[in-house]
Amino acid sequence: IAIVLTLTSCIDYVQSITYSNGKYHLYYKVTLSKLLFELADEDAEDSVEELLEDSSDEIPDYVSMKGVNTETEVGFEFIMDINPKTATEEEKEFLPTKSSSKYYIPFYISERISDSDEFDDVDLDDSFTLAMFSASKVRVMIAKNIIPKIETAYFASEYEDDENYYISVFDYGNNYCLEIPFLLFVDNYLYDLDRIIIPKVE
Repeated sequence: IAIVLTLTSCIDYVQSITYSNGKYHLYYKVTLSKLLFELADEDAEDSVEELLEDSSDEIPDYVSMKGVNTETEVGFEFIMDINPKTATEEEKEFLPTKSSSKYYIPFYISERISDSDEFDDVDLDDSFTLAMFSASKVRVMIAKNIIPKIETAYFASEYEDDENYYISVFDYGNNYCLEIPFLLFVDNYLYDLDRIIIPKVE
């Protein structure tokens, strides 16, 4: 039970995209509860500072990276302001795109989780474990001046005959909030998690 608690309720991920003055403002926050570090007998602040130093040479110039350190959690913020008219090909990979009938929002936490082995031993046959992973969520915020109306959003199935995974959508006033359970990432071979697809609404 303790392992499940630390893997789910102690992780927070937020991805936000807004648009103003000709630029997309992209914000990503990944934090861990300090409880995780206490259980591992490690110093949370030292761990974050060390990672900031190690990552300083790897972060592109157009990405601003800052540490997060509150009473309960530590982690990182990643911020980008990208002008789509002057963006490089690398920068464009972070921007939303659209076709005649759909919008596409890049989703980056899936790659991080896919590369991790943290979930390899998770037993989803255990009802408590299943409940914990179902309750823990990832949030994606999208401004309405980017997509004026969202009724549905989904991850496409990796298999032609299978159903897509539909994401819960909530209206937050000036933004839409998409909530995705961490449970989905345990079975991430079922869906293409690299992007969120949002059908256009007439």
